[in-house]
Amino acid sequence: ALVGILSMVLGRNGGANLTKLGSLAALGGLAYKAYQDYQKNQATSQTTELSQTAFEADSSEEKGAIILRTMLAAALADGELDESEEALILKEGGNDPELQQWLLHEMHEPVSVNEIAKTVGNDTALAAQVYLAARLVCQDLSRKEIVFLGQLASALNLDDALVEQLEKQAGF
Repeated sequence: ALVGILSMVLGRNGGANLTKLGSLAALGGLAYKAYQDYQKNQATSQTTELSQTAFEADSSEEKGAIILRTMLAAALADGELDESEEALILKEGGNDPELQQWLLHEMHEPVSVNEIAKTVGNDTALAAQVYLAARLVCQDLSRKEIVFLGQLASALNLDDALVEQLEKQAGF
């Protein structure tokens, strides 16, 4: 699952921009649908109404990078990354030496939950997308992955009901 998502986010040899924007748009679409469902289920309107444009992909490298960094951290949350997984991830970097170096760095020193939260800030739409990306990576949850996702949701200040809608939207 991780390799497939990395492939979508990073793209393959030359098609990176279009593929990346397409996959981020899909992620944004899923997060927006979950947010809409969350809004409908809220008894009071204490939450801020976000428009679909808040969830749409833009060309921001920072947004794409934090989503990818979170996905790698989620993949490593169980403490296991064998040689074949590492090779598959590096293969996704293609022939770009700079990207290869970055991927190696992120695999060996994954971003912390606090760093993710700091980068995301108060952007609820981005927080929802970041959590959703992490959850898609963590398919069959191990205890460590459950802890990671719980800490991530908490650090991102995501309401439990929104997390539940994100999980449902992702098919969990």
